[in-house]
Amino acid sequence: MPAETHGVISLLPALFAIVLTLASRQVLLSLFTGIWIGATILVGWNPIGGAAYSLQLVINSVTESFNSKLLLFTFLSGAMLGMIFLSGGMNALAQRIIARIKTRKQAALGTSVLGMLIFVDSYASTMITGSVMRPITDKFDISREKLAYLLDSTTSPVVSVAVVSTWVGFEVGLIREQFASLGIDQSAFVVFLQSIPFRFYSLLAVALVFILVVMDWDFGPMQRAERRAKEEGKVLGDDADPLIETREEDIVTPDYVDSRWWYFAAPIVALVAVTGFGLLYSGGWPGQAPVEALKDAATADAILWGVFSACALLLAILVGHARVELEAVSDAIFEGFKMVMFPVAVLSLAWTIGSVSQALGVGAFVVSVAQGVITPAILPAVVFLAAAIISFSIGTSWGTMSIMFPVAVPLAYQLGAPLPGAIGAILTGSLFGDHCSPISDTTVLSSMFAGADHVDHVNTQIPYALLSGTVATGLFLADGYGVSSLTVSGYGVGPLALLGVGVLILFVAAYYLSQHADVSVPNAFGSSSD
Repeated sequence: MPAETHGVISLLPALFAIVLTLASRQVLLSLFTGIWIGATILVGWNPIGGAAYSLQLVINSVTESFNSKLLLFTFLSGAMLGMIFLSGGMNALAQRIIARIKTRKQAALGTSVLGMLIFVDSYASTMITGSVMRPITDKFDISREKLAYLLDSTTSPVVSVAVVSTWVGFEVGLIREQFASLGIDQSAFVVFLQSIPFRFYSLLAVALVFILVVMDWDFGPMQRAERRAKEEGKVLGDDADPLIETREEDIVTPDYVDSRWWYFAAPIVALVAVTGFGLLYSGGWPGQAPVEALKDAATADAILWGVFSACALLLAILVGHARVELEAVSDAIFEGFKMVMFPVAVLSLAWTIGSVSQALGVGAFVVSVAQGVITPAILPAVVFLAAAIISFSIGTSWGTMSIMFPVAVPLAYQLGAPLPGAIGAILTGSLFGDHCSPISDTTVLSSMFAGADHVDHVNTQIPYALLSGTVATGLFLADGYGVSSLTVSGYGVGPLALLGVGVLILFVAAYYLSQHADVSVPNAFGSSSD
């Protein structure tokens, strides 16, 4: 965490970029403007020097090891999609699935369940689920905005609480580091497990997905998008600019290719298997236990190995089995690269503005404000909201966790607050802000693999995220005031009982908003959902 802060000014670059993005729909220009404002502040309010420093900051962001590997992962994902489109495997598999899916509701449920089942890694889950289900949800006139929401809200929330994932090692490592510095003699992994019932936002976000899908409810901008899709057959708004520029129709499968469903399934299985093995191997397995290996795993390396293996297998299938000429394969790979050029640019600038916000001390500022009002009773709620604000501002849940843990865990320990609740508040608050932020990498990737307009995805998802976040805040307040420790007829209330109350509140609120809220008011930020 930065040693000093520029105070409330530290919020300016990210907020300016976010508001300008939503208002103008010019994502790249808005993000770079925010970077330039932050860089200008950092160089002593010299706008010319700020412009030069902005370029250096972008270079620093894209050459950072993890980020550069994620960019390469994104490019290889594009190449993989290009070859999959060329093989016709996705269409073959989609036809098999469509034969079993008869309704819009089944298509939406299938998307949600698949997003949850691939819980090893949020990036891989978003890519696979979006690629598989996009042609299916298109067939049943489900808006791309809804698909992006389903991806965003059933991948990261599930992966963040899964005991075998790319997240668990990072989260357990943060807990262990603080326990070591504070001399706490507890198992970091056990406390991680104990924190799961306190991940109120993460669990409520998933619950809301199934409430909305099963009951066929929507509200706010999403309701308009879904009405457009159902009544007009338009999965995209008239002014939408999908984050993936190239569509499957732009890559034609040769007539002589007898497309098989396993042309798609085999590389996906390879991706998941190699990623899982890579996580364990890079963490020291078999020399270390799986849990210990996951803690030390090189996440970026593992997903990179996974997608490269999938690409290699696809190349072998196309050339060796489908007998496709190398020139056609090369053209498809190039088209795949074109698909991801815009997302790569957005990711690069989003990372940069996040680093600018961190350099300005946004984390230190938010924490200092929060510390001034914290009492043991309200600590979980304050920690949750502080993590959300930081994550929204810097666009990364992992970065927010790194900022919050050295402050919130010692504070909770000194105040005598239960550590699982405080740790759960950090981890789920980081995800809440990440879900609302248009500069978040997971938000960008959800737009990308859903083929949705990024601004439309943000506009339609924010009301849902805010609903879950508001209920989660109430649950953290109730927990802080001891509700979870009460007993009723001899039975303890506990966080799971609070969570049950939260789900009930979500259900009632979603019903009211879907049935009675006015959806005729234009979107505040000019979404193309109408």
